[in-house]
Amino acid sequence: MIGMPARVTVVDREGVPIAYVEGEIDLQNAEAVGDALGGAVAPASPGLIVDLSGVTYLDSAGLHILFDLERRLSRGGRALRLVIPDRAVIRRVLLIAGVGDRIALHPDVDDAVRSLAAGGDRRDLPS
Repeated sequence: MIGMPARVTVVDREGVPIAYVEGEIDLQNAEAVGDALGGAVAPASPGLIVDLSGVTYLDSAGLHILFDLERRLSRGGRALRLVIPDRAVIRRVLLIAGVGDRIALHPDVDDAVRSLAAGGDRRDLPS
């Protein structure tokens, strides 16, 4: 794909890192995006929230980094939450790939923060 390369911006909200991802995630940049997301997790945080609302394209390499990130976080006793509103371009791809079966999907950041703070179910958004 030729389009806007992915950009990752991380903010801290009450001790919870939130990574906002924008652009396209594909084979060309998936490793860099994965490294940025993995580096966003602070040692004392309960996990990571990744907001994919601004992602316009996601291929299998992008799916792989999400599954890999979930695996690494869960080994450390932490959780991964994804923000993927109904209007998000890549929502259908995530649902078809079964991402919601392993990683909690949320309609907005506030919902994801509440879920992470409460230790909510991994599959919070209906498919």
